[in-house]
Amino acid sequence: MIKFFRKIRQRLLSESKFSKYLIYAIGEIVLVVIGILIALAINQKNTDKNNNELRDLYLIQLNEEIDHNQKTLIERRDWATKQLTEFDTLIKILFLKEYGSPKLLSLSRNLYLYQTFNPTMITYENLKFSGDLKLFNDLKFRNSISETYNTFNLIKESEEITIQVVEYYFYEYFMLNARVLNLNLSKDNFGKDIYFENTVLTRKTTLNDLKNRYEESIESLEELKSIFADLQKSK
Repeated sequence: MIKFFRKIRQRLLSESKFSKYLIYAIGEIVLVVIGILIALAINQKNTDKNNNELRDLYLIQLNEEIDHNQKTLIERRDWATKQLTEFDTLIKILFLKEYGSPKLLSLSRNLYLYQTFNPTMITYENLKFSGDLKLFNDLKFRNSISETYNTFNLIKESEEITIQVVEYYFYEYFMLNARVLNLNLSKDNFGKDIYFENTVLTRKTTLNDLKNRYEESIESLEELKSIFADLQKSK
């Protein structure tokens, strides 16, 4: 009987040691987990801080880029508006068949003049290809950035059509007539043919389309700036 109780005692002592060891082991695991969670929290805090600093830098650069592009677009829009007025005068001369008008030759030079818009897109391209657009939590702002810069593609398409019309006119008509007329384009037969008239009408159409594209981009940039200002206020 005594031996039996001794065995039970030893077993209880053994189980007691195991329980203490188990509690100790669990405590160690809990401490490790807490340490990992604290480290992750600190790391996340540092990451958030770095992301916020990067986002603020992007905002500064993006704002400067927006202002630069908008200023250039306004200049292109105003130039197109002035050119359209001169094309209207040229069309009026052709409609009245005033081929001897001294304005005919000077205004016809507009047919081979054009300007192109070369947008600054460094910040946007960095955001797009690095995936850093996700730094901006405001979905409306992110979409507005993409939509605004996509309007530049529409401008480029219109410009490419304009360049094709201009180059064809310059090399296939203007230079040919310059050689035939011995560089004297003020002769009575200049501007009378249907090709010249069609080119004038085509250039006015493409220029008007380009002006509309400029205005769409300007409006889009204004909207983006408005959203940007709201974000700055809410910070």
